[in-house]
Amino acid sequence: MRNLSPSGGGPHIFCERLKNELIRMGLEYGERSINHLNIISGSPQTGKNNLLRLDGLYFNKSHPENQPIFSAYNSFDHIIFQGKFCRDQYEAFTGIKKPHSIIRNGVPDSFFDSHSPAFESDYPKVLIASASWRRHKRIEEVVEAFKSPRLKDIMLVILGGCSGPDLPNICYLPKINPEDLPGFYQAADAMIHLSWLDWCPNTVVEGLASGLPVLCSHNGGTKELVKEDGIVLKLEEDYEIGSALDLYNPPKVDINIIIEGILKIIEMPKIKERKDLKIENIATQYSGVFL
Repeated sequence: MRNLSPSGGGPHIFCERLKNELIRMGLEYGERSINHLNIISGSPQTGKNNLLRLDGLYFNKSHPENQPIFSAYNSFDHIIFQGKFCRDQYEAFTGIKKPHSIIRNGVPDSFFDSHSPAFESDYPKVLIASASWRRHKRIEEVVEAFKSPRLKDIMLVILGGCSGPDLPNICYLPKINPEDLPGFYQAADAMIHLSWLDWCPNTVVEGLASGLPVLCSHNGGTKELVKEDGIVLKLEEDYEIGSALDLYNPPKVDINIIIEGILKIIEMPKIKERKDLKIENIATQYSGVFL
């Protein structure tokens, strides 16, 4: 088995978790890295020794960094996608349908265990947001919503190292070590992730595994993760699969829709255990493809 992964961020964290679980299952492992591609190879005897796990791509066919991704997509025998949105986008951009499997990301058992909350709040409800913050993640819109007096009794905790307006019920925290994240999720009542056209956000997997209902946007692959365990907001027009756009220039949204969504998600009860997101179950799916 070999894994080609980016040097940081959610894909790297997930691949490390997957690697550790596959090693625990008795598989051998060798590592090197290249761009955005994550590759796992099985035994030649299985006929499935040329597998490619793909993350996202750039929403422009001619983007130069898409070319090595498309080349790999065309070259490999079997593709592992993180969701239907990911698969449909690749098929639309390349015009090629490949043999594939859809396997989502997962997290270790530590996210399902009880943890002492990493912080205490004087507010009745706590909403948490966690990501590597870039413009399409739309944290600015979430912060704007918290200027409303309707949300004065809700605390927003933002993980990931961003900064913004100094509001009494917003707490900006740095990036947290992955092993320490469960305690922060444990201290919250719900999660908000309004990223535009995300693929399979690791942070949403973590939040769901920690029992948090999730408020997300309707475009992209996030809603495939959330299912009935949260609220899906329609913040903009439907994205047409295969169309080009500037991801870092998201459409304007109605802040009132976000406020209403927050008021609803914060009252949802904690969700039941999501066994489908356990890394051991994800690793079993992976091994079923390449063994």
